[in-house]
Amino acid sequence: MELEPVVPSSGLGVIHLFCKVSEAGVDSASALSSVKSMVEDGYQVLSAALLGHKADVCFMAMGSDLWRLRLFQTELAQSGLRAHSSYVSLTEVSEYAAGMPEERLNQRLYPKLPPQGKSAFCFYPM
Repeated sequence: MELEPVVPSSGLGVIHLFCKVSEAGVDSASALSSVKSMVEDGYQVLSAALLGHKADVCFMAMGSDLWRLRLFQTELAQSGLRAHSSYVSLTEVSEYAAGMPEERLNQRLYPKLPPQGKSAFCFYPM
């Protein structure tokens, strides 16, 4: 059954998945295939190993269809990566930036990841 895309009126959907490796282990080839499939579908995916005890790895995926982002989460779970916590958001322009030039507004609505020269990211759930 194919689902109709669910897309924001502006900007992109974003999902942060903080995953632990399941007790059965992880099928790395399957997880990598899921990431590659997302990228081939035009989505942006960042991954990072995590310090601390709450999760082993984080995936940040960004793109237009929220159903596709959800399918990515399912694919990772099937590979043995269980989401310990997750966050869903939309890229947006705040009311404080409303007067910015169009180019700057589009950078906020449709960012390209990772930003040039940035090799790490910080996540602050709100």
